Amino acid sequence: MGLAGGSEPPRKGEAGGLCNYSSTYDQGATIQHWQLRDLVHCPAKDNEVFCVYRHRTLRHDLASGKTDVAQELSFEPTSMTVAHGFVAAGGQNSQLDARRLGGGEVVYKGHCGGSVNNALHIGRDASQQLRLFVCNNDDTIKVYGLSGGTLATVLRCPVAINYCALSPSGRHLVCVGDNRHTYLYQATPAAYRQCGVFTEASDAGMCCAWSASGSMFASASQDGSVAVWDHRSSSLVANFFTPLACRNVKFSPAPLDLLAFAEHRSRCHLVDCRMWDRQQVLDVGGQDCEPDISGVAFSPSGRRLYVGTEGGLAAYDIDTMGRRGFPAYELC
Repeated sequence: MGLAGGSEPPRKGEAGGLCNYSSTYDQGATIQHWQLRDLVHCPAKDNEVFCVYRHRTLRHDLASGKTDVAQELSFEPTSMTVAHGFVAAGGQNSQLDARRLGGGEVVYKGHCGGSVNNALHIGRDASQQLRLFVCNNDDTIKVYGLSGGTLATVLRCPVAINYCALSPSGRHLVCVGDNRHTYLYQATPAAYRQCGVFTEASDAGMCCAWSASGSMFASASQDGSVAVWDHRSSSLVANFFTPLACRNVKFSPAPLDLLAFAEHRSRCHLVDCRMWDRQQVLDVGGQDCEPDISGVAFSPSGRRLYVGTEGGLAAYDIDTMGRRGFPAYELC
């Protein structure tokens, strides 16, 4: 299923428009690794966005224009995440800094071993404990408890893992890395057991994500492909292809049923998960500029989609009223 091109998103009221361009903010996110692009997060408030800028993690209040420093670091992060009241950043030489938001209480600060921390993910696991998942280039995923910063377990993986995501139930973990496979693990309070391998790409996997219901998961790959699978039947639901490497993929919050994925530069794609052929291509840079994309994030209400570049943060308003007029998508 190929994507139809387009230099500008449809204006409000035009057929096929899933979102409308809103504004661009000066708050850019710097990129420290040419492949790792998950440096923009919007976890709690629609107008509160976290971005990496050099050796800091910044919190931008886009409504007031105020910017705070969430993390002052001794390294320039290759990876960052914000969720459940915590912020964490990882570095090129296994540096890891995790702390609570607000008071800035440090949970973990130091080196976690291995080499590059490719991606970080925070989620509540099968034991209902908050965990920090650290995808390292040494073929491991290190899992830390966020209550005290202690190492809970280490997953030994077949390859260097570039990204992992915990399902909404906490019972499954999906991950991608330096081969063409997407790995699915069953998560229990005691251990993680590989229970599936999915292969649609021809190159390394760069990012993965779960739908809000947990019924689907997606992976994005360096060959420009994005695959979506039904978790319950293990069948392929949709497959997309982009001209450049695909670096990031995210599902919207419920009940909007949208999928966003970003190319290496310039373009972000928005897809309707109720009608897979309904798609929109967002040209972030415009006709005369092709900026590298640093991250993609839906706001918690789903009303906004943010696409980060080193030069700024583009905001798009989702047509939530139109989407709420239809029943939520559910795989049969």
